Amino acid sequence: MGLYFIAVMVTFLLKLLSDLGVDLAFVKQYPEESDEGRNSLLRSAIAIRLLSCTAVSVLYVLVESSGIVSFINLIADVTLLTLMLYWMHSFRELILRLLQAEQQFGVYAGTQVLAALLKAALVLCLLLVTDVSVKHVLTIEIIAFLASIAYAASRTRDRLGAALSAKFNGGKEILKFGYPLYLNALLNLGNERVSQYIVAGFGGPLAMAYFGIAERLSDAGTRLFESFVNVYYPTQTRHFADQNSAEATKFADRSLLWISFIICSGIVAFAILREPVIKIFFTEKYISVADAATMFFAVLLLRSLQTLMGYFGVAAGEKFLPVKVSLVSSVFNVIICYLFFTWYGYQGAIAALVLTQLLMNFLYYFWLNRAGFNLNLTPIALNVLLCLGATAVVFFLSDRFVLSMIVFPVFVIACLITIPSLRSDLQFATGKLVTTFNARFYPKTKKAL
Repeated sequence: MGLYFIAVMVTFLLKLLSDLGVDLAFVKQYPEESDEGRNSLLRSAIAIRLLSCTAVSVLYVLVESSGIVSFINLIADVTLLTLMLYWMHSFRELILRLLQAEQQFGVYAGTQVLAALLKAALVLCLLLVTDVSVKHVLTIEIIAFLASIAYAASRTRDRLGAALSAKFNGGKEILKFGYPLYLNALLNLGNERVSQYIVAGFGGPLAMAYFGIAERLSDAGTRLFESFVNVYYPTQTRHFADQNSAEATKFADRSLLWISFIICSGIVAFAILREPVIKIFFTEKYISVADAATMFFAVLLLRSLQTLMGYFGVAAGEKFLPVKVSLVSSVFNVIICYLFFTWYGYQGAIAALVLTQLLMNFLYYFWLNRAGFNLNLTPIALNVLLCLGATAVVFFLSDRFVLSMIVFPVFVIACLITIPSLRSDLQFATGKLVTTFNARFYPKTKKAL
């Protein structure tokens, strides 16, 4: 299992290197173009992606042949599959960005669901026949990505067909706007992925297996959050394009509040059920990763909050803001991640991620405030503090499972009592739901004439 996580980690690295900031720049510039300009922009993005993927693939083969990177040597037997998965992943990301820019969110969701369901079905079928190897899983992921690309392409065939016959135009603008975002993505290696490389390079496949399993459960939350971001970012871009910064700030405040409440609720719930969940999904062999998995949910919370603030800044035109934040935090994370891994193993690397994400939240808030964007983080801070307290109580009551289950409803009630905006939003949503339900199932009867 450790080799699989290393292969996926390498795939992500290759995709990051070949992105060149095109994905985010494309979504930012697409709404501002005419119909013909959009076709040209899309063709330029496809051409840039083809060239960058080819160059990165050649570079990867040369690095692997040299044998200078230890964890790449570990997956030498699946080089072709790793590169194929990288190409599928890279082009699927580009077509997802097209769906995002076109605001075809239903097709976007369908594309992701198709890949997930197909992957699960193929793995299940394979388990019924034989033992699953790294090659099997990578092949299944390639098939799932290819199927999702075909589906998305069929739903955007008119735009893709028009783009293929359009003129090359807009590539320079994409790269110009994208290069600070690409620089930020590279710096984010120090924030988001350096822990994986340190664990894989110094700990080997076994340590990477434990690290990867601990991260796997929070990955599901990451995918759900990314689905929200795919609506959040273009919405904020539109707000700032319409010179409506007040509405953008209000939307950011509400998004930060509800994302923090949902993830904090998930952290408390997982802390209560962490050991049974690990046993169900990964067998009792990996029960020792239960506490580490809880820390990864904390990483998910802090990462989600700083991501929303970062997208807010980019949508507002502060394209160098993520670069500044990543430059400071990446240096910090590389140092403490190496030290913490040396002292505490893979759990230390996760703890370093928590501290780094906390620093990034502070930096984003500080620089956004200096730029004149006053986000209200008081309810979010209160939410996080209540979550910390509830989680501490759960760990204290770890030997009393039934008693610890009471903590979750107490946490939710405490949040609703102490955070008025959360309570008012919930009351409004409940009222709308009741009204819609009554209108649907109990329509008013017309008076008889």
